[in-house]
Amino acid sequence: MKTNKKYLAISLVTILAVTGMSFGVLSFAQTVTPLSCSVNVSSVNVNQPTIFTATGGNGIYNWSGANLNVTNSGGNQFAVSYPQAGVYAITVTSAGQSATCDMNVVGTGSTNALACYPATQNVTLGQVATLSVTGGNGVYTWSSPDITIANPNGTGFSANYATIGVKTLTVTSGGLITTCAVNVLANNAIVVPVTPSLPNTGGGYGR
Repeated sequence: MKTNKKYLAISLVTILAVTGMSFGVLSFAQTVTPLSCSVNVSSVNVNQPTIFTATGGNGIYNWSGANLNVTNSGGNQFAVSYPQAGVYAITVTSAGQSATCDMNVVGTGSTNALACYPATQNVTLGQVATLSVTGGNGVYTWSSPDITIANPNGTGFSANYATIGVKTLTVTSGGLITTCAVNVLANNAIVVPVTPSLPNTGGGYGR
């Protein structure tokens, strides 16, 4: 039986047209998850960290705000602190979207209260974060859910981290408690110093 090649070619084109198929590059629509921002507390005292959390986007986040300009390519959380009361807007961008959360800083602080310094700081993987404490009764105990502390006592503490993200450290003394936060950024994160209008005392000021 002899097959009509011309007829087969026409039939094949007809079938492709009917089924919606076509030759060329196939394209698929990409869905971008809406970006949102949340804060862990409604208000915080001066020189105390507030942790912001971003959801959505493409997983790479750029945080910006008053005296703050840090690209954190490693995580969806970022900690910020300020030495003066006020309302500070922190914005996160990802995949062309942006979301803003307000940080409400209250109080004037007390030199006699238990305080951990710096309240927030930025380090990259492998870098050492160093903290100190004042106030209380002079006897201090450090704790953290992120690391095991062999010797948790003393007025100072240093640690480095093997994973990115926000790390919290808590120190107690004489029944008082305070917390510091460390932003551990990926090694390729870009930290851009900004000349602050307020004293440079923590991670919220580009340190």
